Amino acid sequence: MIEHYFSRMSVVTRCRLGPLAPYLDDFATALQQQGYKPDNIRVFLRACGQLSQWLSQQEKNVTDVDETVIARYTSSLPQPPSGRRPKAALGLPHLLRFLRHHNILPLSPCPRPLTETERWLQRYEQYLEQVRGVAASTRTPYLRMAKRFLAACFGSDHLDWQYIRAQAITDFVRQEAATKHGGGRKLPSVAVRSLLRFLVLIHTAVSFASFFSLYPVESMCPQALRMLAL
Repeated sequence: MIEHYFSRMSVVTRCRLGPLAPYLDDFATALQQQGYKPDNIRVFLRACGQLSQWLSQQEKNVTDVDETVIARYTSSLPQPPSGRRPKAALGLPHLLRFLRHHNILPLSPCPRPLTETERWLQRYEQYLEQVRGVAASTRTPYLRMAKRFLAACFGSDHLDWQYIRAQAITDFVRQEAATKHGGGRKLPSVAVRSLLRFLVLIHTAVSFASFFSLYPVESMCPQALRMLAL
């Protein structure tokens, strides 16, 4: 299966090394079924191949893989000047969920309580998946952008929606768009608009003026208009 994503056999050979190698074909299939594009799957497979080789060097097996091991591996990678995650770390959370879903790894024992930000992001992800029908490949960048947006607006984990203002939204979108190229420059505005629509739909205290600055009333769905009329 992974041969479909790489034209050079040397890359395939490297992906076939290490303790993760037996699982990458099924992992690629699962990503494809979740709607990920071939370019994204290719990046994820490369990252998994590099992790697999690192595990071999550390004399670890697939059953040793967990969040702590992945964090240690990620911290050993060269860090981009932009502060974003290294490319070789992309897709590893997906791999961890895949291995647990297929009982290759045990479920996480005693997960820590979610922070306020994590709870909101979890609700937002459920909205994207269950209400909007957004594919997993689209939800991932939306959630990543939403997390950065909340951090920029609030800093701490206390989310006080009434303090979201149009200028803060505009500044964030411009700053994020400036770091991207081509079609990727649209992602910040689209993702933030999606988050703001979610906040309005669940009737938070978010400033409606802030929402309208990016989401004109004439383009809002009927449910949101009815809620605003309450």
